[in-house]
Amino acid sequence: MPQPVCINRKQATAIGGGQRPRQVRAPVSGEGPIVAEDVDQLRRCVEDVERLTSVCIGRDARDPTYIAEAFLEILVEMLDLDFVGIRFNDTPHVFRRVGSALAPADALQTVLASIDPWLQSEHPQPTRLVVAGVPFAAMALPLGGLASLGLLIAISGRPTFPEAAELLKLRTAAAQASLAMREVREISNRRPPADMRIEKPVGQALAKSEWNLNLIINTIPAMAWSATADGILDFCNQHFLDFVGLSAQELMGLGFHRIFHPDDTEHLLSEWQDIMGSKRPREVEGRIRSASGTYRWFTLRQNPLLDPEGNVLKWYGVVLDIEDRKSAEDALKAARAALLAGEQNLRLIVDSLPVLAWVSREDGSAEFVNQRWAEYAGVEAEALLNWGDFNFYHPDDVERMQRVWGEATRSRDRASLKGRIRRYDGQYRWFFFSCQKITDAHGKVRWVGANVDIEDLQRAEDALRASEQRLKLIIDTIPAMAWSATPDGEVDFWNRNLLDYCGLSFDDIAGEGFYRIFHPDDLELMRESWERVRITRRGEEIDGRILRADGQYRWFNLRQNPLLDAHGEVVKWYGALIEIEDRKRTEEELRQSQSELARVARVTTLGELAVSIAHEVNQPLMAIVTNAGTCLRWLDEAQFDLAQARQAAERVIRDGHRAGDIIASIRALACKAPTRAEPMDVRSAIRDVLLVLNGELRRRAVDARVDGDQREPLIILGDRTQLQQVLLNLIMNGVEAMSENGPVPKRLTVRSSAQGNGYAHVCVEDTGSGLEPEQADRIFEAFYSTKPAGMGMGLSICRSIIEAHGGTIEVSASRHARGSAFSFTVPMDGRP
Repeated sequence: MPQPVCINRKQATAIGGGQRPRQVRAPVSGEGPIVAEDVDQLRRCVEDVERLTSVCIGRDARDPTYIAEAFLEILVEMLDLDFVGIRFNDTPHVFRRVGSALAPADALQTVLASIDPWLQSEHPQPTRLVVAGVPFAAMALPLGGLASLGLLIAISGRPTFPEAAELLKLRTAAAQASLAMREVREISNRRPPADMRIEKPVGQALAKSEWNLNLIINTIPAMAWSATADGILDFCNQHFLDFVGLSAQELMGLGFHRIFHPDDTEHLLSEWQDIMGSKRPREVEGRIRSASGTYRWFTLRQNPLLDPEGNVLKWYGVVLDIEDRKSAEDALKAARAALLAGEQNLRLIVDSLPVLAWVSREDGSAEFVNQRWAEYAGVEAEALLNWGDFNFYHPDDVERMQRVWGEATRSRDRASLKGRIRRYDGQYRWFFFSCQKITDAHGKVRWVGANVDIEDLQRAEDALRASEQRLKLIIDTIPAMAWSATPDGEVDFWNRNLLDYCGLSFDDIAGEGFYRIFHPDDLELMRESWERVRITRRGEEIDGRILRADGQYRWFNLRQNPLLDAHGEVVKWYGALIEIEDRKRTEEELRQSQSELARVARVTTLGELAVSIAHEVNQPLMAIVTNAGTCLRWLDEAQFDLAQARQAAERVIRDGHRAGDIIASIRALACKAPTRAEPMDVRSAIRDVLLVLNGELRRRAVDARVDGDQREPLIILGDRTQLQQVLLNLIMNGVEAMSENGPVPKRLTVRSSAQGNGYAHVCVEDTGSGLEPEQADRIFEAFYSTKPAGMGMGLSICRSIIEAHGGTIEVSASRHARGSAFSFTVPMDGRP
């Protein structure tokens, strides 16, 4: 057993780290000063060395695993190291202990990855490691004089590591571990127990016995091996070598570590260390790589050969292939897991269904209820099994439900019924019961069913029936013509007032017979409207003429609305017929009044423009007189010039046509003619109106312009006279709006263009005073005017005319700095 190491005074001084603590006595001649702290440190160092040397004392000191772990535990505690480990030669496994700084897995893995290439060098020198930005000092001490056994690794984050005392303790630990390991090796090399056989084979018999033993070991269908007491492989049979595809030299010692799966290596080595420490046989499972590179599962069995004192002399073992068993176990586990998951998922689904699900036996007694059933009743599921569920049904429903349920279980394969079930709060709610008989693989008959809460639906149905009764009573008694129809549009009800008005019976109008009451000119329109209403499921209003019992047609407004269920489906159609004969007559009279008022407005406007019109007509008349005189002069014999006379006559004809156009335009504006929609050139109408207003525009110093290509006709469908009235009104409004412009130029622009949507656009833009926002919102209302003496009918009539043509009219701000822009659209002529 190694003796403790002695430390002299100089070493004790070095242990103090070079500091100079207080002195406790006067120095002796020839000696340095002795301090109390030096003595304390020296005493602690001696105690630590003795502790390290005592590790190798005792029965357990013959176990290499115990030796390695004992030294590591002492060193990490004694020196407060961040990492200490022992790595034996020819093995990747490192026995280690770590401090708190390197306890996280990522930090430890960084350290292991850093020290591996460092330890591969022949004589690893002290080095520095950086882990997560923190520097660490690392050093390696050999186990044995030439590191023949392995290395002791120590790592610390202290800047002064290793101090002299720490280095002394580490070297002591390495030396003691080396001695202990060699002693274990010597024990493992002892000769096996003596052969106790009386007749020991010799010569040929011995050779034959060895040959038979070798033959048996190398031919048994198992991989056999043996190892020394410290776990170093020293033999493996041929079956082993053939499977792993390696030679005996490659596997001997600790080379067998390479055949294990990387994920199993640490576990197998740890288990092997525990087995060696316990000296008891144990089975360990792991994966071993075959010669082809694939891994298969094996169970490793081993047994120790002990000497009379109980010390391990040898380890013997076999490696048995359990790949098929593992595959079967994995498949079984997967199947069980899948089955369990399937059962759990099925139970979760059944318990999560928004219904009260259940299973009963063939006689109808409950065998299973889902969690929703138990939660609804507020009891444990067991209270509902057998016939316990009937305790929660409404007393008024039990007898009927038992009768229906009994008939179903005796003679039917499916059943359905309704009943009330008591909730946990004592309230009864209506449920719909539906179930199906099934027969399982063993021939056992069961009923599977669900109870669906229909309380809200039941209340809705009750309310609907009550509402229908009230509605029928009201409809039959109110003084109105009402009807109803099925979801597909077939009439199924007319109230008495409607039947009496038409003089028909219900059989006459059932289904689609009601179409006979409509005027022939309105029949197709009514069919199209009713089809559209049924498709869109939205009511609409439509006017039509209906035949009265006396043969007279009168105007009615037909209205209908659907009754929808919770899903938006039509349950019923309800409608009413409202007589509007008087309203129609009033509307017609109003249209006639508006037409007359429009004509009067045109005449009034023309009256105001009489002076201008006279001036316009006078111009061509004066030109005619002048050109006629010129023609006569050129026909005189003294100045006879036939060519000049012809030109003067042509000017007479042209001016005559011009005067005729002016008179025709004025007459068209003033006459009372019915509205006619026919193709017309709106640009020609603009020119005619401007021709009539030419004199007035000049008199008021208005610069009137026409934008757009006037050579290209813009054909629309409309009444020329009425549209000219709109243009006349808009232009005169613009002229009057510019009457107080002062020095600001009076510019009026008329634009016309074709839009891409099949409409023509006409805009009259001025540079007048413009409109306020509140005025623009009301400018087209009847009797609203911005002029002090205005009637407020001009723009209202313009809107009526444009809307009657299927167009729109609006006002906006001018594109100039001031003024307004009135514009309207009318449909274009779509004919080629």
